[in-house]
Amino acid sequence: MALCSVAGVAFVLERIWALQHRRVMPPALTALINGQLNEPTTRAQLQQRAAHDRSVLGELIRTVLGHAMLAKHENVEAVQAVARQMVGRLERGLTTLALIVELGPLLGLLGAVSGMVRVFGDVALHGLRDPALISKGISEALIATFAGLAVAILALVPHMYLRRRIENLTLELERHVNEVITHLYR
Repeated sequence: MALCSVAGVAFVLERIWALQHRRVMPPALTALINGQLNEPTTRAQLQQRAAHDRSVLGELIRTVLGHAMLAKHENVEAVQAVARQMVGRLERGLTTLALIVELGPLLGLLGAVSGMVRVFGDVALHGLRDPALISKGISEALIATFAGLAVAILALVPHMYLRRRIENLTLELERHVNEVITHLYR
């Protein structure tokens, strides 16, 4: 249970850091896209900035500009292929976090079964004379169940937040890339 908690916290912190807006879409690059793309100097600045930018948006813009000699539909297909890879990169670790959400209750159930086995074992050995033994086993079962549910619930909240964050970033990336493609094929 502790391993799930530590792993969950590590993944959440890493993803929050990696999914910062400025890391996915640097302000300098988005400013150029939101600027006057029709001017040749702005387009050259965008190409130069994207060439040295290792962000997701930079990678997508490099793909768009690198396939500018192709027909629009072929360029869009190339960008979509790269975008699928980039979204996979953004979603890295979410599967592990989802696994923690699913494993928490199962580990809690395992602890509950273990506690109940202990209760029945103590009853078999000592009979029903000692309520403290029965209470100890029931307590173990409830603590394990509580811990498993707590880990799952606490992992579910950031999982849903990160999932939504990725969806929002993806929509914004798509908007920026579409703007560049639209200006490129006018």
